[in-house]
Amino acid sequence: MLTTTSRIFKFAWQDFWRNIWLSIITITVLFFNLFLINFLIVFNQLTDTAINFVEDKVDLTVFFKVDAAEAKINEVKAALLLAPQVKEINYVSKEDALKNFKETHKDEPKILDALNEIGDNPLGASLIIKAYKTEDYAAIMDKLSSPDVLPDNLVQDKNFDDHKLLIEKISNIKNKTSRGGLILSGIFVLIAILIIFNTIRVAIYTHREEIGVMRLVGATSWFVRLPFIVEGMFYAIFACLLTFAVVYPLLGVIQPYLINFFGGTGFDVVSYYNQNFLKIFGLQLLGSIVLSVVSSALAVGKYLKV
Repeated sequence: MLTTTSRIFKFAWQDFWRNIWLSIITITVLFFNLFLINFLIVFNQLTDTAINFVEDKVDLTVFFKVDAAEAKINEVKAALLLAPQVKEINYVSKEDALKNFKETHKDEPKILDALNEIGDNPLGASLIIKAYKTEDYAAIMDKLSSPDVLPDNLVQDKNFDDHKLLIEKISNIKNKTSRGGLILSGIFVLIAILIIFNTIRVAIYTHREEIGVMRLVGATSWFVRLPFIVEGMFYAIFACLLTFAVVYPLLGVIQPYLINFFGGTGFDVVSYYNQNFLKIFGLQLLGSIVLSVVSSALAVGKYLKV
């Protein structure tokens, strides 16, 4: 049994090198398919990170009039906290608002001089509201529209820092790219199947005399067929190794740019691959082997009559 297995692998390995150019073409097509899959994995993770990053910046700010009593503002805050969509509310007092305004415009003396001319603090208190999800802000806005929750005589302005449009754009780009990537991946899969199929067909034709001799000396049909199927496995293994050799250094190159893009808090793509190495490359290897074995088996079943 061991001898038979070793011979099957030996014949498959020899044929792999005899048709080296066909093998290279087949491996290259499989590589492009796997590279595209890895691109989609990284892209999906990056868009998720970008959406989370933007969502953290989204808030709804309610500015109160200068003469609004703090007790009334606390009543509004308590009513809003009862809403299931509200994640947290930060209260900014009039004093803190003035302090923040001065800090923001510390390099603009004209604005600070104008503020000093006024004398009294012209700024009112505010509530900064954060929701669990961006789509929850619509419900919060509806709640704020109710005079029972927020009387009109208290409100100076309501400002929704609308990053929601940006999130929707990122999501649309993600969905369109994912669909396009899946279509391209499907095309590469079909091309890979055709190339592996024809590579094995050429191998069968090249070895037709050897196959005849093997049958004459009593070789079983499986002993004749299996080397071609194992050869298909070699294509998958080499394609995965090539993908690994290209993807990992590339991830290391783009990682600093990703960190800079997200202001030092970006998605660590290298760590993600390290943590999910077996899952990512294991599934790719398994899928490639299945694809290659199925394509090889189809060619063997069609063209190898033993």
